[in-house]
Amino acid sequence: MAEETQTQEEVKTTEEPTTYTQAQLDSEADKRAAKALETAKAKWEAEQAKALEDAKSEGARLAKMSADEKAQELEKQRQAALDKREAELNQRELSASTKSLLVDKGLPTDFAGSLVALGDADKIKDAVENIQKTIQETVNKQVEAKLQTDPPKNGASALDGADDPFKKIMAQYKK
Repeated sequence: MAEETQTQEEVKTTEEPTTYTQAQLDSEADKRAAKALETAKAKWEAEQAKALEDAKSEGARLAKMSADEKAQELEKQRQAALDKREAELNQRELSASTKSLLVDKGLPTDFAGSLVALGDADKIKDAVENIQKTIQETVNKQVEAKLQTDPPKNGASALDGADDPFKKIMAQYKK
């Protein structure tokens, strides 16, 4: 038992904290940065190779088509790009009009993203009106609750009654 304690003490005293110089820390940081760059470069090269392969296969596919088929395919691609762009413009317009509606109603514009997901201007308008109505009702209820007070407990509100404080004071002077 005494030998075990002695060996444990020896182990504790022989283990010293490891210290590193600034050069060693810089070297380790450089190694990690180089590894990260190498990984990112390999990933980027793989993506570029895939994009190039896709472009080659698309070119080969178009080369096999007749002139009419090529024209139809190009028109189809152009139409798809236009449809995508139109959808993006509609989305931006809907977002802007929703934010404007929220500002007009005195509501925070943070709701705009959620409301735009509805996708229809009429649905968004109905939802904004419902939100505004709900918020107003909730605020009114909270204000009414805050304004309600308990009647005074010392009877100060009992004027013209038996406990009227003015009558008590006047009674003292009448004597």
